[in-house]
Amino acid sequence: MRTKLKCQAVIAMLLLGATLLPLAAEKVEDILDPQRANKGFITDSAGVLAPAYLTLINDACRALREKTAIELAVVTVGDLGGLPIEDFAVGLFQRLAVGAAGKDNGLLLLCSRDDRLVRLEVGYGLEASIPDALAARLLERSGLSYLRDGFFGRGLFMAVRDIAHTAATAAGKGFSIAEPATWPAEAVAPTPLARPAAKKKGWDPVQSSMLFAAGLLGFAALGLGWTILRFRRSRGKAARGKAIGWAIVPTILAWIAAAISFFFILGFSGSFLPPFIAMLAAPGLATAGQLLASRLLKRRLASYRLPCAACGTGMDMIDDSRDEQFLSAEEAAEEKAGGMDYEFWRCPQCGAEESLKVKLNKASTCPQCKRRTLTSNYVTMVAATREQGGRTRVIETCLNPKCNFSKIREHSTPRLATAASSSPGPSRPAGSFGGGRSGGGGASRKF
Repeated sequence: MRTKLKCQAVIAMLLLGATLLPLAAEKVEDILDPQRANKGFITDSAGVLAPAYLTLINDACRALREKTAIELAVVTVGDLGGLPIEDFAVGLFQRLAVGAAGKDNGLLLLCSRDDRLVRLEVGYGLEASIPDALAARLLERSGLSYLRDGFFGRGLFMAVRDIAHTAATAAGKGFSIAEPATWPAEAVAPTPLARPAAKKKGWDPVQSSMLFAAGLLGFAALGLGWTILRFRRSRGKAARGKAIGWAIVPTILAWIAAAISFFFILGFSGSFLPPFIAMLAAPGLATAGQLLASRLLKRRLASYRLPCAACGTGMDMIDDSRDEQFLSAEEAAEEKAGGMDYEFWRCPQCGAEESLKVKLNKASTCPQCKRRTLTSNYVTMVAATREQGGRTRVIETCLNPKCNFSKIREHSTPRLATAASSSPGPSRPAGSFGGGRSGGGGASRKF
């Protein structure tokens, strides 16, 4: 008898030694793995459990594993460091890897002393046996009332008893844990640490969203004004049509800026809906304005007549099908290649003529004749794969009939990006439990 009491005392001291941690372990990585510490199942970081309760709870968890192979870990913390208990529990569950690998038959009972919260986290393999509603009832059945009265040892033991019985019954095993004839004395819980008041987070979501939206609309309005100004100052239909084509650029930039602004406001305000609505509405209005302005400018372009520099009368543009007689061979080649556009205007009043030219981007400048008649044709010689790169042949030809420039070159292309693997990847540094996982199933309660 005396030897048995000595053994129990030694076990209790070992379990108590495992709890000599900072009283407020606010990070998941600060929690001691009980299996690595002493092959146990409980870590009392909050210092709320007397040695007798450590022994009772540890013995119950060990008996459950021996009977059913289900692993139940119990962890207390001083506080959660501002994290939701659900996030803290999932992170701790994954770190300790409670439950058998492949079966995921683990359970984690987490209690936060200062936050007055308790959670039962359920592994993947037990979610069907212990759904969220049942997990909530297990917490409320007997343990929660003791926790509310400050009896942490008795409350956690009763919760462990009910959880173990329910899990074993679902596994088809008869299992029960008897209450002690006399409840041991409770430990004196440490005084909660004094913490500075949390500062108010970030920005006001509505105000910041409105400011960013106003900035985006202002940017879009400037871009639209620049388009209209460029349209008015351009001489010739091709130049004015090119100006209209650039009107979409500020709109695209506004959408990109809206996406960046949304995540920026979300990060600093923590609110989703106001920036989401504002960052949809602002570029949406900018797009509507751009489309309306482009339509009006195209109507004006259709009836546009270049004013005569001599008499001010609106000139007539010679049709493209008949302007070849005014073009040199080089100029005709530039128009054919898409490097330039030439316009010829004649005044019906005084007979004055005027020619205009606008650079286009379908052809580049030939290094030999300096005309915008160089075209490029790309031919894939070897297609790129995920294992190796490819090769592409570029054939450059000058369409100027007075120039014989031609060049063929090849260049390599990079390998195709490898698709992200759907496999779990390298194994995480799991705890000394069986390697189980949890997907967030379970229940949390305030006490």
